[in-house]
Amino acid sequence: MADRNRRRQEEKERLWNEVLGKKRAYESTDAGTQIELTIGEHEKELQDTLKSADSAMEELNRILLSQQKELREMSRQNGISDADLDKMEAEIRKDYGIEEKEEKPAASGFDSKQVFDDIYNLITARVMGQKDALKQLITAFRRPYVMGEEAGKPKNVILVTGPEGSGRHEAVAQMARSLYEKGVFISDEVYTIDMSRYGTGAQEQIFLQDLYEALQGKGSVICFENFENGFPAFLRMIGSLATTGKTVLNKRYVLSKGILVENQTGLVKDSVDTLHVGDKYLIFITSGKASKVQDAFGADFMYHVLDVVTLKPLDEESVKAIIDKQMETLGSKCKEQLKVQVTADDEVKEWIKAHYDKTRGADAISSIYHDFYVSISQLVLEQNLGSMETIQLKVEDDVPTAVLDEVKITLSRSKNSQEEIDAVNAEMNEIVGLKEVKEYVHSLESHVKMQKIRREQGLKTAEVSKHMIFTGNPGTGKTTIARLLSRYMKAIGALTQGQLVEVTRADLVAQYVGQTAPLTMNVIKSAIGGVLFIDEAYSLYRGRDDAFGLECIDTLVKAMEDNRDNLIVILAGYKKEMSVFLEANSGLKSRFPNLIYFPDYTGEELVQIAQIQAKSKGYKIDEQALVNLELYFNTVQANNAAEAGNGRLARNVIEDAILKQSRRVSSEPDADLELLKDEDFDYSNDYSKKPGE
Repeated sequence: MADRNRRRQEEKERLWNEVLGKKRAYESTDAGTQIELTIGEHEKELQDTLKSADSAMEELNRILLSQQKELREMSRQNGISDADLDKMEAEIRKDYGIEEKEEKPAASGFDSKQVFDDIYNLITARVMGQKDALKQLITAFRRPYVMGEEAGKPKNVILVTGPEGSGRHEAVAQMARSLYEKGVFISDEVYTIDMSRYGTGAQEQIFLQDLYEALQGKGSVICFENFENGFPAFLRMIGSLATTGKTVLNKRYVLSKGILVENQTGLVKDSVDTLHVGDKYLIFITSGKASKVQDAFGADFMYHVLDVVTLKPLDEESVKAIIDKQMETLGSKCKEQLKVQVTADDEVKEWIKAHYDKTRGADAISSIYHDFYVSISQLVLEQNLGSMETIQLKVEDDVPTAVLDEVKITLSRSKNSQEEIDAVNAEMNEIVGLKEVKEYVHSLESHVKMQKIRREQGLKTAEVSKHMIFTGNPGTGKTTIARLLSRYMKAIGALTQGQLVEVTRADLVAQYVGQTAPLTMNVIKSAIGGVLFIDEAYSLYRGRDDAFGLECIDTLVKAMEDNRDNLIVILAGYKKEMSVFLEANSGLKSRFPNLIYFPDYTGEELVQIAQIQAKSKGYKIDEQALVNLELYFNTVQANNAAEAGNGRLARNVIEDAILKQSRRVSSEPDADLELLKDEDFDYSNDYSKKPGE
């Protein structure tokens, strides 16, 4: 206790130093002794600051407001909680005999009808096309000021439904901002907790820390989204907050430097074993039906949901209003920030109306205008503009364009990269064989393009699973195709990053209880936006007694579902073993509908690969050697293709021939240094024999 008081006293000194630029010296021996303030040799310099205790406290208040987050974080690092910091502020006021003038939000005595009527007028001008939903939202936020609040319970539990892009998050954010502007809330901050981020029990401490910060924060609104994919135990905690106002933790935690840490030392005075909802609105955002919400949280939860706010898809009039407003905003931003003027033809607005992603609504329109702004800023930089020049926006050949005199630039910044697509296609064409595999990859491009067109027309999209199983012997090109596929899918806009993450069982399955799920999730997170390639995937399952392997598979299946739009998982291995592996989890087979077989190379194809390998190293193969190589490769493939290595065999043969050619030409001064002759090749290695010979 003494140590804690000492830290609090030191913190008071530090805060006061922020105001005066020098530590204050005071001491009080008993309650009746008057406090003596000394400031040392700088008394004259600080006289104006200390003219009145009120002015000093005003300066302290200013600092606390402007640096509130930094101060509180520093205090936490010193082991001082928010409650301690609040108490210190009160003590400083008491030390200097200053009456506390705390600003508090409007209480139940204020005219809620007038305030919320004003707010309705504000947010209908900010959120387009959702007047009915906004009325419901107004009712939901006003409810506790009319009905009264139950101590220890949420101010209200609200369900916000509607399709993607209808403005659900924006409506809530504008409501919080408006209440803050009206002085009802002390902060306009909205905390959003994405439950899909906490997919396993191993993420409990991260989840509790995020939840604790939201509950302790100044903001009055906490939003929960993607709860359909949340870990069941965490959903129960959230449900308990909504129904009872608190949730009891299954472990005891302590606050260390502002972070909840599991307590390992038994009973602690300031331990945290229960989270309380405080004075918060709990808002649950979903695009599903109420029945889905009940499936996640239960019937008792739905009983406590007093308001359901339903947003609808944007109608044509609303879309037009959003486009007009965004165009006006673009013009103002270009004028204020870039110092150029922008004019736009009506056909530009029509182009936006025709091409924005209908499934994302207003967000998609905002994205288009963001691309416009980035492109215009590029023109400003390239042409050294900034003297209020006029840039005209037009549509030429169905492409939005910015025109300045004779200079034209494309405004849209497509996620597709034709240059990269062409580069990948060129590399793919150089790969020998694999005709069916190449045709499948190209079919994905056609599908992605068609779904984009359907979204632009407001039609339902028919997304197909892109997860795949590659089967075949080693060296048949599985990893090479996976690497090209990851680049290709990014180039056509189906993936955001395009990285290839290659792993085996050792990278996914831990050796101790409780470590496999987080290990697997870390690997999956590194692959999101790209392709996760699991080689010898059948090794993940070693029978029903392999609890760690099954845990890895379960985690993988869930993560695939949660990230199905931005992650492709490819399982690779032998055909027979992969068939057994797919029976390990009932969800595996249905999630990997694309079974792609990589056949062994023929002798002719291996010769082509050998020529490519030789050329890449600066060599060529003479005609006689090509004939004998094909005979050799045909024999090897017929007898022992699985162990010979397919494409790797061709590479090894060329590398061996280069070594022998080096020895040969070193004694032949006039020899062709680029030519690999028949005598440089060894056709006698064991792969040409049948197994067992």
